[in-house]
This record gives sequence, structure tokens and C-alpha cells, in this order.
Amino acid sequence: MNIVDFFESKNLLNDIEAKELAKCIRRKKIPKKELILSIENTSKQLYFIEQGIARVFYNKKEKDVTLYFLQENMIGLPIESIFYHNICKFGIEALSETKVAMIDYEQWINIICNNAPMQEFIYRGMIDYIKKSNDRIYNLKFQTPKERYETFLLEMPDNLSDVPLGNIASYLGMTQETLSRLRNKK
Repeated sequence: MNIVDFFESKNLLNDIEAKELAKCIRRKKIPKKELILSIENTSKQLYFIEQGIARVFYNKKEKDVTLYFLQENMIGLPIESIFYHNICKFGIEALSETKVAMIDYEQWINIICNNAPMQEFIYRGMIDYIKKSNDRIYNLKFQTPKERYETFLLEMPDNLSDVPLGNIASYLGMTQETLSRLRNKK
């Protein structure tokens, strides 16, 4: 779903705001395995996945680590560069052909600054993200690899065929071999 339709379907934009948002959007179709956002960037853009699936990742000492996945109707945001004016360590990679809507963060804020329902929606989204991040840390620390994999299947059943096993294993904090053994037991 495109970003304007998504927010309109939730009754979060009036006609004027929808038109203003539509004017600010740049859309790109990103081929599979191409970067939507490079590592060590200073982007001030909001990235909305309209179609496809992507991953947020970082690379440390030649080790590629998947932090989380962005599915359709999800937003990726380079927090470090937007809010702290630092280089963002994370990148975003398309795992399938992916349609992305990009909006300059300042333009986004100008559109929503007087929109209380949209601000509430974003606030709830941030709380949900914090909760999921806390759950993920807990799962990495206290769940067995099998439990982490089962939790992952419950949380992200869509588009798994597009996600390479190595990215899933990295996200789950296990080796690809361990993930393959768990998948073969199912």
C-alpha cells in the first residue's frame, strides 16, 4: 500500500495533509540485494516500505549483522543522523524487489506538527518499537535458539521466502547451521 493510502486508511490525514504529503514523496523501486540506505550515512529521510521486504543491518569487522526486518507498511528511520546529527551506523537492504517512499524528515514533521491523531499514532508506534526491542533483547539473552526461531515465525510469518537464511540466523543470534537444523526438525 502506498504511504498516503496507508495513513488515509487509518483516518490520520485530512485532504490537505494528504496532498502535502504526496508532494513530498520520492518513490524508488529497489532491486533485490540493493541498498536502500548505505551504512555510515547522514540521511535525513524517512523510508516507508510500500511493497517488498528489507532488512536493517550493520557491518562490524567484516561481520554482517541483521538488526531487524522492515515489511510492507513499516518505516525505517536513521535515528542517529536525524536526531543526533551523527553518522548512522546502520544501512537498509532490499531483500526482494522493494518499493520505497522517501520523505525528508523536516517536511514530514511540518505536515504532522498540527495533527494530533497522527502524533498519537506515531507515539504508539514508538512505544511498540521499544516494547519489541525489549522483547528481542530478552529473547536473545534468555531463550534457546529453538524458542527464538519459534518466536520469529509467530512474529514474521509473511515474506519469509524472500529472506536469506543467513539474515534470519543473524537476526536470531545463531549460526546458519543451527538455524538449518531447527528448520529441518519442523
